[in-house]
Amino acid sequence: MDVQVSLFTALMVLLSCLLLYAVSYHLTYKNMIHVLEERVYSIANAADSLLDKEGFFKLYDEEDMNSDLYLRSQEELYRIKLGTGVRYLYTATRTEDGEFIYLVDGLDLSAEDFRHPGDPIEPEIIPELEYAMTDHPVLPDSIKNTEWGKIFIAYIPIHDDTDDQVVGVLGVEFEAESQFNTYRNLKFITPMIILLTCLLAGLLALRVFRRISNPTFQDASNTDYLTGLKSRNAFQTDLSNANARRTALPGCSMILLDLNELKLVNDSLGHNSGDLYLQLAAQAIRAALDKQDIAYRIGGDEFAIITPLQEDADIKQLVERVRHGLERLRPENWTAPLSFSAGWATFDPTRDGDLSAAYHRADDAMYLDKQQYHGT
Repeated sequence: MDVQVSLFTALMVLLSCLLLYAVSYHLTYKNMIHVLEERVYSIANAADSLLDKEGFFKLYDEEDMNSDLYLRSQEELYRIKLGTGVRYLYTATRTEDGEFIYLVDGLDLSAEDFRHPGDPIEPEIIPELEYAMTDHPVLPDSIKNTEWGKIFIAYIPIHDDTDDQVVGVLGVEFEAESQFNTYRNLKFITPMIILLTCLLAGLLALRVFRRISNPTFQDASNTDYLTGLKSRNAFQTDLSNANARRTALPGCSMILLDLNELKLVNDSLGHNSGDLYLQLAAQAIRAALDKQDIAYRIGGDEFAIITPLQEDADIKQLVERVRHGLERLRPENWTAPLSFSAGWATFDPTRDGDLSAAYHRADDAMYLDKQQYHGT
């Protein structure tokens, strides 16, 4: 249940973070584009009012650069470019032959990528220029990755002052390297943050749920409440898992311990003393085990130990450690028996089909030891 709660919490956090990320990304990107559109229209209005429209009909050749018309137009574009901080600003038109050409370039005349009147427009941008020439502004909507860098591009139709016909296009380019890097990093870093947040939320939910439902942080279905050892349910599960992983079986031994006279203790001293008897036995077992040994309480007065020990002398030594440990834990004024009967068996692939067979042989050995204790 606690794992299900943690997974559900992590899933809810994941969905919430993804939704928040998508909304935030969309809103910030949309706001950035809106700001760029306002800048484009502001620049276009300035250019439309300052540029002499005759330039769209007379500046078709590099020789026209010496004319007063070109010099005035180039100076106006250069001033607008400097004042607005755009990367590139220019005018273009379509000739009678249908060819798209540059007219006036807003760059400094000494710039490496300065375009002269009559220079042909690059083929990849002609479709957008054609659309703008139909009196439809092409506004920046995404970052374009070009050979000269990351940019936003806009193309605004320019109209003749007399008949309001489209005579050319104003091209506007904005630097977008910073925005590109920001959104690229956002796409990379945000998922990592979301995953870490989900993991943290799942772990916190697991811890909180266990704190609420099980203050001792024990798996209630697999832990014996009275002794703190693993329960019979855990024993059956581990037995099934061991049988499924058959390669682990040859290294297993089964030890069974059955407390002597627990019923007598309960009847004569009360159930509190009987519970103490069980707790002392569990304490002695835990103290005697090595790290690889696993102990269970599988019945009212019965305990089981699964151990990798295989030599009979080693197993007997472990049992004796438990026996001496239990005796050392004897409370003062304890008058009842404080001992157990024991039996063990090592998995033998020649006679045991699985670990359950070794368990039954250990149970038979423990029963014989119990008979000897009672002198029968």
